Amino acid sequence: MAGVAIVRADGFIGRVMSADVANAEARQTAIYRAMSPEKRLAQAVRMNRQICALMDAGLRQQKPEWSAEKRRSEIARRILHAATG
Repeated sequence: MAGVAIVRADGFIGRVMSADVANAEARQTAIYRAMSPEKRLAQAVRMNRQICALMDAGLRQQKPEWSAEKRRSEIARRILHAATG
C-alpha cells in the first residue's frame, strides 16, 4: 500500500498509509462541519496567522538582510499568488 513519507524532528523516518491519511481527513472534515461558522472562521484566522509566522521564520533564516516590511510583502505576494518559492 502506498503511503506518505514522514520525517520527525528526532530523525524517525516512517510512512503514513494512505488509508490513515484518508481517515484523518474524514475525521477532520467532520470536526469542521460540526463547528459553528464563527468557530470555523476563528480557526481559519488562527491557521492563517500560524502559516504567516512560519513563513516569516523561514524568510528570516533564508534572507536575514530583509526588513520586517520586506518579509511581510513577500508573504503577502506568496499568499496572493499561491507561490511557495
